[in-house]
Amino acid sequence: MQTKAVTALYDYWTRKRGERPLALRSAIEPADIAAILPDVFILEHTRLADPRFRLAGTRFCAQFGRELKGAAFDTLFAPDQRNRVARIAENVMAHGAPAMMQVQLVDGTLETTEAEIVLLPLASKGRVADRIIGAFAPLPGQRPPLSAFRYATLGSLSVIDPSRAHAAAGNRPAIPMPASIMAMRPPALGQTVSRVLHLRIFEGGRQAEDAREH
Repeated sequence: MQTKAVTALYDYWTRKRGERPLALRSAIEPADIAAILPDVFILEHTRLADPRFRLAGTRFCAQFGRELKGAAFDTLFAPDQRNRVARIAENVMAHGAPAMMQVQLVDGTLETTEAEIVLLPLASKGRVADRIIGAFAPLPGQRPPLSAFRYATLGSLSVIDPSRAHAAAGNRPAIPMPASIMAMRPPALGQTVSRVLHLRIFEGGRQAEDAREH
């Protein structure tokens, strides 16, 4: 984590999570994160569509030159990556697995900017995540874009190990993994789960992915 907004939100989510596998939506108080609220967003699960913005901070919207509330999260990305990005967000909720995305942003003049996005699962009730709280921030030391960002491309994806969430700030335990793994559809009931380096890999996911693509 290289930006203040992403680090601050992750620290806050970790405190609110406590010993639970994920934080509750009711525990999130906007006043607690007022300093980064312009960079924060919430996605919600919908049965009929890909994860969508329930709300989005003013600075986040301004950088893309449009109001994002109600839009699908994957529409921020290049068309050929949207299906993969939607599945990543779904899996953050389905598996309760926080994720870090390193992205490259293209503005209206075709200049590029590097940024990071954190996706943290939330439960509105019970133990099942149905929302994501996240933060978006360009990496420090870059020139401000000359115009609004047109789209993003996914550079790398890391999954944060929640069992080690109390590690020192600035040294978050993230495990890089191919975006194709995180982009598999959430598992159906009855699929076998195995753990590899604290990551949950669901057998049968590849077959599901292949069936969806054909």
